[in-house]
Amino acid sequence: MHKARRPLRPAGRAHGPAHIRWRAVAIGAVVAALAAAGCSSSGSGGGSSGGKVTITELDYFTVGGANTAVNWYNKRFEAAHPNVTVKRQVVPYANLITKVLQGASAGDLPNIVMLDNPNVPQVAATGQLIPLNGLPGFTTSGYVPGAISECTYHGTQYCYPIGTNTVGLFYNKAMFAAAHLSPPKTWAELQADAKALTKGSVYGIAFDATADEQSTWQLEPFFWSQGGNLSQVTTPAFTDSLQLWVNMVKDGSASKSVLQWGQDPDLTQQFLHKTAAMIEDGPWIFPELNAAGWKYNQQYGIVPIPTKSPGGTVVAPLGGETWSLGKSGSSQQQNLAWEWIKGMQTPSVMTHVTKLMYYLPTKPAVTAQYLKGGPEYTVFAEETRTARSRTTTYGANYPKVSQAIWTAIQAAITGTATPSAALSQAQSTISSIPQVSTG
Repeated sequence: MHKARRPLRPAGRAHGPAHIRWRAVAIGAVVAALAAAGCSSSGSGGGSSGGKVTITELDYFTVGGANTAVNWYNKRFEAAHPNVTVKRQVVPYANLITKVLQGASAGDLPNIVMLDNPNVPQVAATGQLIPLNGLPGFTTSGYVPGAISECTYHGTQYCYPIGTNTVGLFYNKAMFAAAHLSPPKTWAELQADAKALTKGSVYGIAFDATADEQSTWQLEPFFWSQGGNLSQVTTPAFTDSLQLWVNMVKDGSASKSVLQWGQDPDLTQQFLHKTAAMIEDGPWIFPELNAAGWKYNQQYGIVPIPTKSPGGTVVAPLGGETWSLGKSGSSQQQNLAWEWIKGMQTPSVMTHVTKLMYYLPTKPAVTAQYLKGGPEYTVFAEETRTARSRTTTYGANYPKVSQAIWTAIQAAITGTATPSAALSQAQSTISSIPQVSTG
């Protein structure tokens, strides 16, 4: 996501024992040739010296389970490749895309580049990522469609996903039981339940309507499930979805503070403090729920995002980050970087890494095994099957579209414009933004 921005997850569980093997023939030949030629490091900070090879890797996982996962995998890779050192650089989330674009402009990207999935087209457009198509062992088979779509730019694959996530509706089981309510499946039920659960200091629902991508991300499953398209935001799919949010704020079921409440920790804390009976959020909040002693199907439950009509299919946005190959360094470094990325796609490694990060695997076959030990992920796993990449229509221009939408969300909830007028203003911006096919 995190969707929006994916929060950094604290440490999780489980181990994956599979040994990572490199392709000795293909890479060994390159190693020998480059060693004979005396190839040295590139500007990306890596190279070879005395038979040792350094590959560089960049990410924004500064803390928590994601940081643990990358460190674990780097040590595992180095153990399987005794002559290789993985030089990791970690920067804050807000700094990563700027650093990557600067590196791309200078032709000096790291060998392995982590990108938040909406940024993949923007970086691929620089021409400084290595296409994965045709590399030894490359395949798109076995992945959920959205995971492949988010890594595709102009028909070419530029990354592999680390894992994925999306949003669902968390609800307080005791509050629902006391009010004799069942979790909502439709918009009408959502609005009615939120109103019934609002009393005293408790709001029926909390969602993220902040002035950033998080609010667009949280509204997307409502309008996408109604057939909405990012290029036409004045349709009923959009106006009705935004009106639903406005109605719940207007009738007091949701606090006006949703304009400032981010997904995590804000919404999570509202839920844990029992000042919100329902929140829209994702699996990245599990560590905080666990730390508070809250257990799935005891203190809380999770259901899919309600649809306008009964039995509708939820089309949610895909969150998560990806790994790409920077077009820099020697052939030896690039081959090793490719082995590094491929190794993280093996089932046992994918399982371990995603559990540490509180993500879902992007391969349904792996997810099926994963759910045996984590039933709290079931709703998210079901939603990812029909989930959509946010960049499908606009590619590198998606952030501009998102800004137009979250600006409309803020205007409608503050009451400075009706949902229809706010979205009309957004449409005037979006109509001038070029669509970029990523498929």
